Amino acid sequence: MAFSWFFGEDLVLDLGTSNTLIYSVKKDIKTIEPSVVAVDLTNYEIVAVGESAKNMEGKTLDNIITLNPIKSGRIINFEIAEVMVSNLLKKIKSNFSVIHPKIYITISSGISEVDRRAIEDCVIYAGARSVEFVPAAVASAMGMNLPALDPSGSIIVNIGGGTVDVSLVSLGGIVASKFVEIGGDFVDYDIMNIIKNKYDLMIDKETCEYIKISLSSFLTNKITNSLSIFGRDINTGMPRNAVIYGKDITSSLFPLFNAVCDAIKVILEKTPPSMTGNVLKNGVFLTGGCSNISGCVEYIQSQVGVLVNKTENSLSCTCLGAKKLVENKKNIKIKQNRGKIYE
Repeated sequence: MAFSWFFGEDLVLDLGTSNTLIYSVKKDIKTIEPSVVAVDLTNYEIVAVGESAKNMEGKTLDNIITLNPIKSGRIINFEIAEVMVSNLLKKIKSNFSVIHPKIYITISSGISEVDRRAIEDCVIYAGARSVEFVPAAVASAMGMNLPALDPSGSIIVNIGGGTVDVSLVSLGGIVASKFVEIGGDFVDYDIMNIIKNKYDLMIDKETCEYIKISLSSFLTNKITNSLSIFGRDINTGMPRNAVIYGKDITSSLFPLFNAVCDAIKVILEKTPPSMTGNVLKNGVFLTGGCSNISGCVEYIQSQVGVLVNKTENSLSCTCLGAKKLVENKKNIKIKQNRGKIYE
């Protein structure tokens, strides 16, 4: 019997507005699912969780609704969030011991102690043996192979579905941070309104997300790209299609990315002189799903005046970095501005 089997496995959990990720620390096992739960209102039973629930959005009967229990890094529906996390744990439970796992949760800089407690309680009720928090920015830096534990200083910019988190990381801690409650979901809703007003067409959130991923861009050579979409005519109520262009939806990107630029400028102003040279030399580092939007690197760079880098594994680098921290927790001590992460 393996020693780790007796004591249970360690897992890393990243609760996001759009997606939730669970990784095993010691095994090559992971689960990535949309943070969506489908509920039947007639009996309040859970119909589907994750990808299957997301696929039901806008396609269900009136008695079935889809809920997102996480918003801006916070739990807004405790019971639904507990069901979602529990379901994800069950998907990989067969690969672990009967002992409940210890779970390390990545946490953004702007999450309050009250919100932390809610997340901790939720994950414990969902099946964790115990919980510890890991600063998401430090984990992201580790996932990008940056010197997060050195005193040099690295600026991490996480552009998620519901939040923007810009942090200066040094010596395994957060020197300065700026947390803004805006993200990719706001772009989706702006796209929905643009299509409604310009084309008299109602589209669902899934189509908005598809447009954002496939068509949105800051690059001038891509704004003439087109895409055929389907929706419901707001005048006739009948289904029809429309051909939309990149230039139609470019305006939806500016509120989010201007907020990103403003947050980066705040952290640059707060960067200690001892770290300024390294930050100017290496630039800032983007992660999160919305860092994949075409041309965003060039746009941010033009607005803030420093080099901008983007990681290739934008969705998973935070969890991967947290795994590295947990694997080495006996050799390093990680501190956060509100206390120790590892004792």
